[in-house]
Amino acid sequence: MKRLLSGPWLVLVVLSASAATLSTPAAANLLTNPGFEAGGGSYSGWSTFGNGVQLSLPTGDNIIRSGAAASKIYGGFVGCPGAPQFSVCGYFQSFTPTAGKVYEFSGYSYVSSGDPISGTLTCANNRCIAKLVFFNAPVGGSEMSSNEIVIGDGNSVTDQWNAFSVSAPAPAGAQRIEALILYLQPGCDPGAVFVDDVSLVELPPPSEPNLLVNPSFNTDLSSWTTFGNVYYEARSFAVRTPTGSAKLYSTFNPGSDSGMFQSVPATPGWVWQLDAYSMTTCQENPITGTNDNFATAVISFRDALDNEITTSQTVILDNTSPLGTWSKHTVTGTSPPATAKVRAYILFISPSQAGGAMWVDDVSLRELGQTDISLPGRERTFELHQNVPNPFGPSTRIDFILAQPDAVSLRVYDVAGRRIATLVEGRLGAGPHSMTWDGRTVDGFSASPGVYRCVLQTSAGQTARSMLLIR
Repeated sequence: MKRLLSGPWLVLVVLSASAATLSTPAAANLLTNPGFEAGGGSYSGWSTFGNGVQLSLPTGDNIIRSGAAASKIYGGFVGCPGAPQFSVCGYFQSFTPTAGKVYEFSGYSYVSSGDPISGTLTCANNRCIAKLVFFNAPVGGSEMSSNEIVIGDGNSVTDQWNAFSVSAPAPAGAQRIEALILYLQPGCDPGAVFVDDVSLVELPPPSEPNLLVNPSFNTDLSSWTTFGNVYYEARSFAVRTPTGSAKLYSTFNPGSDSGMFQSVPATPGWVWQLDAYSMTTCQENPITGTNDNFATAVISFRDALDNEITTSQTVILDNTSPLGTWSKHTVTGTSPPATAKVRAYILFISPSQAGGAMWVDDVSLRELGQTDISLPGRERTFELHQNVPNPFGPSTRIDFILAQPDAVSLRVYDVAGRRIATLVEGRLGAGPHSMTWDGRTVDGFSASPGVYRCVLQTSAGQTARSMLLIR
């Protein structure tokens, strides 16, 4: 059914990592046969289904990122050409998860210009996804939560390996996690996706404090004040952590938005951080294409009479957001004089009253430290925020907080531990700082797409964040 693709054998040359290494060892890859090379090329260790799961070998398509083989996946062509039926094929591996730990599924995908996926409407055309799913039983059972990312469609950059990464925390009661690569074919369109060098790693659970009540919407929207169209959601595809999330959509009334908020006491001179995970999905009313709906996370600083003094905000979802993927977004702000409380908002804004829905889960609000180190009563710390945007291309902003003046280095490393860029090297004052990485190496060249680590080091220690560069 599929023709072979001509072209060069793409091989990744791995350089020595001895020049620079991180103090924290890399997490072990849980996957068996992550490069599809067992026995000279096979799906050994993987469970496969459908007719569109094959291999790319030097004697065939010859599209390989490293080693001697890669995965090739395409549609099942069920009912084609007369009466096409929606088909799904794919492959997966299963493991027993540890509740609370975060699992990250990453790798590289490739779409060839010799056999591209047609159509630019992701939800209506062929697409390949990487997905993590948690189940409540070791075999069978019900889906508890999931997260996915599109790794190949009609919008993919062709003829290059593109890095992908999707992560999710294991919920309480989860007895099985599946890491899947799926090809969804709604019609008879051609097109294939190649996948190589995949990884599933187990990461420590987050340990950050949270001042919000019911931040993960476990059973309802209690403790949140809502307005417009905001509803509790419990369907497994729409929750990041069980058992619920918040669904927001337009009021369809001009000048009227939907939203939710909580307030907590605050004092002047403190740095605050609001984090939220958001998602829109092909499974129901996606915000994509020309849909102008968008959502924001807002920190509102208010006085004793509840008057707003100032705000900090960031867009957490719009028509450019990845479909089906829970994406974390961060906004920070410093409480000005006369601040008596901080209000954390999630707002859904619909300029033209278009349809479309989005979901929010695992919202957190934290005090990071004082900008004036003479203020008493708080521990002095440093904090590195997640870069924004993430994934990013060509540049991203990296924010961090110093509670006291200190000698600081802020560097970017690749997954092999090589130093790629130095963003800060010197002494900085107390308070918030912001740096931009333009995706270039120390030699001025554009860094390859992939996962990088941003490492902040001070006299008190170091911390790091993962970043995903796309092109």
